[in-house]
Amino acid sequence: MLVIPRIHFYNDRMSRQTSALRAFVLLLLAAVAAPGAVSAGAGLPFGDGERLVYEISWYNLVGGTATLDVQEATYSGSSVFRVMSVAKSNDFISLFFPVEDRVESLIDRGTLAAVHLDVKQRQGGRRRNRVTEFDQTQHTATVVKDGERRVFTIPPGVQDSLSCLYYFRSLPSIKVGETVTIDVHESNKNWRLGIVALNREKVRTKAGEFDTIRTRAQVEFEGVFLDRGDVYVWFTDDARRLPVRMESKIKIGRIAAKLVEFRPGAVAASAANDP
Repeated sequence: MLVIPRIHFYNDRMSRQTSALRAFVLLLLAAVAAPGAVSAGAGLPFGDGERLVYEISWYNLVGGTATLDVQEATYSGSSVFRVMSVAKSNDFISLFFPVEDRVESLIDRGTLAAVHLDVKQRQGGRRRNRVTEFDQTQHTATVVKDGERRVFTIPPGVQDSLSCLYYFRSLPSIKVGETVTIDVHESNKNWRLGIVALNREKVRTKAGEFDTIRTRAQVEFEGVFLDRGDVYVWFTDDARRLPVRMESKIKIGRIAAKLVEFRPGAVAASAANDP
């Protein structure tokens, strides 16, 4: 399901806090479905070495941290970006309900389409692993989970639940009143999500003060928009398009992820110039 994992009420709260970076995944499900729509040589807003660190909280209770790291790498002879998302509960929350989500996405440097996704989740005593291999030529996604292998048909240029964030950042800046959509394969389904630009806001975080565009996610499946609650992301209103704040409504209150540290990456080299 396209929601942060639901445990019973108390654990659900803490799990949502520490998994909020995964929420970026699940709330950015959308795409233009245009194969090869982006070129790494076009000047990407991210690159090798970029690091984003977030503090996850419910009301004023800090539940954990989440990080996003970008590295350049090679996979099956092709140049890729390796993006790693790690969300962990802090020491106090871990006494009651330890959470650690690790998601690794490999993104083609030439098209920014999804190549490979490896998800490892630990939530309390539960552990779940899932690997997805994307064939953007044959338009299939092969998912291996609990020893079971399944193959699904995917749209051209489809994103995974983490690569979609970076794909969105690579697109031209969204303007207030506009909506961008992106195709994403997640949870054995093809989803579409509209990212709606609502208004401009100034946001203060521990990483600094930013001029931002506040956006709302609208998840669509088989032509029907699904009610997943209000999910908002604030992206910087500049060429970097950093996600500096996220809020999502839960049964009681809201969870928030705020940027506390940012390290810029190297300028992304064009994949076409790779040896």
